[in-house]
Amino acid sequence: MIKRITIFTAILIFIIFVTSIGRNIFGNVQVSEEFRQFNIEQGQSVKEITRNLINKGIVKNDFWFRTLVWLKGKQTDFMAGSFYLPEKVSPADLIRVLTTQAKKETKTIKILEGWGINDIAEYLEQEGLFSKEEFFRVVGKEASFKTSDNDFFNELAIDYPLLKYKTAVAPLEGFLFPDTYEIYADSSVKDVVGKMVANFNKKVTQDLIDEVEAQGKNFYKVLIMASIIEAEVPYDDERPIVSDIFWSRMNIGMPLQSCATLNYKIGGTNPALTEEQLKIDSVYNTYMYKDLPPTPIGNPGISSIRSAIYPQDSDYLFFLSTPEGETIFSKTLNEHNVAKQKYLK
Repeated sequence: MIKRITIFTAILIFIIFVTSIGRNIFGNVQVSEEFRQFNIEQGQSVKEITRNLINKGIVKNDFWFRTLVWLKGKQTDFMAGSFYLPEKVSPADLIRVLTTQAKKETKTIKILEGWGINDIAEYLEQEGLFSKEEFFRVVGKEASFKTSDNDFFNELAIDYPLLKYKTAVAPLEGFLFPDTYEIYADSSVKDVVGKMVANFNKKVTQDLIDEVEAQGKNFYKVLIMASIIEAEVPYDDERPIVSDIFWSRMNIGMPLQSCATLNYKIGGTNPALTEEQLKIDSVYNTYMYKDLPPTPIGNPGISSIRSAIYPQDSDYLFFLSTPEGETIFSKTLNEHNVAKQKYLK
């Protein structure tokens, strides 16, 4: 009887052992979007490569992966370069990709916070990636963009539900998250735009969406507000105060009076608009119209988005930026006019 139990235990251990080997060698691992592009530096050892794969959750077991590399005789076959991994990959497939796939040239691009689609288009064209016209065809242009006619937008909306909050007349302005990106040098416009939208969807977490809904606000309008805050103030600690000022103005029916919104429409950069410009009849003229403009006026970073969601309560209703970049807050119009005389001579 004891002998039978011993044999049964041995068989059970053997089955568990074989199952473990199978899972660690042939089991698929889900590769997250942020780690789909994997880089191997020149001269990296199998141990270093394996450590990087484990840190990214692509390989689960150091011993079994390196054993499989040894069994396949691939210790010296790993190639330096950038590799695009499939969404699901087994250790065996991973070794094949990293030892047989030809390396592709990569390029680093840096999208600055607050840049609008025009700024991004000009930058990408200067970087030699593609023309502004190609970029505009994918992201759309204000008022001429129709969701129903843009198959790419509809494809993105399936994977990234945050896009459902946008309006039918707006382009992807606001959803192209500003960040540093590593892309293939031969990437298409859709590749780059898709990467930016995916990053936006990752950075704007569900808890932020839940908070917006709990406040009874529309997320797209919050995004528009975030883009205005981004354009108006450069400092993180001041943005929640400016957010409160703008939301307070809307609550009492006061125009936002943001130069940034009209500058977006006319392509200007002057922080102090002229009397003639202030008479321009446009929904982006927030001196003339009390509501938010119909679209974001740029692509805000997470600091401005959070500030739009979490304004800091204050008694201020006015602010101005000095030539030196300092923000001066005022509670009344009289205080504000005095500040203008003092700082904007």
